[in-house]
Amino acid sequence: MTDRGNTRMTQQEARQAAQEGAREWLGMLQNLAEQIQKQQQTSQQMSQELMNTYIQLLNTPGSYLSGQAEQQRQTLQQVAQRWMEQAQEQQQTFRQQAQEQQQTFQQMVRDSLDTYAQLLNIPVSYAQKGLREARLPIEGYDDLSAEEVSKRLDGLSPEELRAVRDYEERTNNRSTVLQELDRKIRGGS
Repeated sequence: MTDRGNTRMTQQEARQAAQEGAREWLGMLQNLAEQIQKQQQTSQQMSQELMNTYIQLLNTPGSYLSGQAEQQRQTLQQVAQRWMEQAQEQQQTFRQQAQEQQQTFQQMVRDSLDTYAQLLNIPVSYAQKGLREARLPIEGYDDLSAEEVSKRLDGLSPEELRAVRDYEERTNNRSTVLQELDRKIRGGS
């Protein structure tokens, strides 16, 4: 019982630690996405300011380029528009990558917890099997065929036969073994 309680506590602690790690990881991914978004906004703002300054320069009276100002303004607008579109595409790509990393991390945590739980349950299951078999008067009962069990029933007391019958009914529930046990119990009583 104590081992089982410790195993449950350890499993809960492991789950809590994994969940805490997942929350921290998700927080870091969220911060990274926010930083990327801020950088892209800053980049877009700087591009827009650069374009506005250049347009002001072109529209300045007496500028040697004032005759071509409109054409250059349009070209510059197109370039700035392409930069902004690329920045948005990059932002979308970063978001998708962050989401994929988050999903991968969550799956990794689930797999780790499942593996850890299985590892903790292995010794418990062996101990439980050992305890069940220790109460049975037939050694290695779970590994025996119905025919092998029937051969080993001779010489058992009625209480031992009932213990074997109860166990057989709870576990394998083989009708031939149960019928043989019932016959021997009736004959011995």
